[in-house]
Amino acid sequence: SKSKIKKKTTKTQEAKKILKKKFKVNTKIVFTEDGELVQQWPPVQKSNLAQADEEDDASGINLDKAKEILREEDKFDKEEYRKKVKEKHR
Repeated sequence: SKSKIKKKTTKTQEAKKILKKKFKVNTKIVFTEDGELVQQWPPVQKSNLAQADEEDDASGINLDKAKEILREEDKFDKEEYRKKVKEKHR
């Protein structure tokens, strides 16, 4: 009778199952009817350092490189924010 009773799976068990299957979660990509990319969440990194870091096969996290990449990405983010504010004021 014990084998018939199913235990309720917890959120952590479900999350581990998803991680094991290597699904990409929390992403959203919107295309036009022509198949062109309109929007992607989370946004793709634009800096050259981030692209070079993806190609690098070193194990572990290099904090100095990560800081530099974030500084580069900040420049792009600030520019996007300025554009949004200018559009809002118009």
